Amino acid sequence: MRQNQLKALNECRRIVIKVGTGLLADERGFRPEMIESLAREIQFLKKNGRQVILVSSGAVGAGREVLKKRKDYEPLAEPGISRKQALAAIGQVHLISEYSRIFAGAGIHTAQLLFSARDFRDRRAYLNIGHTLNELLALDIVPIINENDTVSTEELRFGDNDMLSAACAGLFHADCLIILTTVEGFLREGTRIPFIEHVDDDVLSFAGGPTGPGSGGMRTKMEAARLGQKVGHFTAILPGRVESPIQALMRGEDLGTLIVPFSEPQRKLAARKKWILYVPGEGRLIVDDGARKALLEKGASLLSAGVQEYSGNFRQGDVVEIMDGVGTVLARGLSSIPSDALESLIGSGSSAEVIHRDNLILDPHPGFHP
Repeated sequence: MRQNQLKALNECRRIVIKVGTGLLADERGFRPEMIESLAREIQFLKKNGRQVILVSSGAVGAGREVLKKRKDYEPLAEPGISRKQALAAIGQVHLISEYSRIFAGAGIHTAQLLFSARDFRDRRAYLNIGHTLNELLALDIVPIINENDTVSTEELRFGDNDMLSAACAGLFHADCLIILTTVEGFLREGTRIPFIEHVDDDVLSFAGGPTGPGSGGMRTKMEAARLGQKVGHFTAILPGRVESPIQALMRGEDLGTLIVPFSEPQRKLAARKKWILYVPGEGRLIVDDGARKALLEKGASLLSAGVQEYSGNFRQGDVVEIMDGVGTVLARGLSSIPSDALESLIGSGSSAEVIHRDNLILDPHPGFHP
């Protein structure tokens, strides 16, 4: 690691840690020793003046472990959404109890927060979450966050805790997001890449899906890192099963993969635009080549004359994605017009303002296909 990067890492004061299902449970069952390791890592960070938020998966897996102890329990080969939500409800109690017990032994006080994508879509709720997090940290509490799987439906999910942790890092104005995983780091043709300056399409093409019991994979981790570059924080993807990986990172040891933020002029992003970047969108707009050029090259607002079609059911003020005709994400923004009103404008020759440029953020690397 370069000295300037190590210095910047050690100057980080707000850190989000994400731990995946594969680290908290394996074929033998739940692994409390992983929580003990996390307690030591967080203890180290706090002693060095850092504030920490923990995003933890594992509720569904913990629920399965609880039920396996019952003689009458018969697991389903392909559990549906209702069974998974029930497992999450059972497991979340067990999971947070283990965190509370083990962390208390290390002198760390905890609080539980459960979010759904709906909470982040609503701007007022989003800001209130931020106020709550800041108050907990002022009280020297470590917030432990998970997606509220017991009530989240498919359309109201982040989809993976990698993206939830990225959203929390943006809301928290974090300096570093640390993702602990079961693999060495980001691999390219079997070789670990220790350092990435630019998460582009080429990098993403080598990122695969889940390798264990979790729902994510390296793809979502790199997408989270890509967003982190835009908002201005480090992302470290570290092997969670090695001894004290976070302390090793802060010492500058060569492990995992470090993705650095963009240079200083690109790092300044207003809080409202961070929200636009992270909040799950309510719809998509397909634009023509003229609108594409106006957005990317001229920094213009999006007018209805440039919209070819739309999908989704969105209201005025909802976040929507802007894409070109081949499916490339160009930007995200707050729609000034609800979807039912936009339908009558498409093809009418009108030039109503669909998204004002002040409510629009360009994709950091045009060319990404979701």
